[in-house]
Amino acid sequence: MSSVDAITLTVPRTVLSDIVSLSADLTDRMHALLERNTDGALSTLEREELQTLVQMAEFGQIVSMAMGSQDKP
Repeated sequence: MSSVDAITLTVPRTVLSDIVSLSADLTDRMHALLERNTDGALSTLEREELQTLVQMAEFGQIVSMAMGSQDKP
């Protein structure tokens, strides 16, 4: 599978509201790691954690935008 192959996911709308954003605790953790990253104080494991949290947040934004585009006529 190449990086341009489309993937279709079918998820009930009732579940999507829980997917589109990080929990408050995860958001706080991501911000704390971002601040420490600016200071260059992250361990390798923390950098990987930060990268995962950022990717999760970006995925939520993509899902949110896709939901919004489906609501438009």
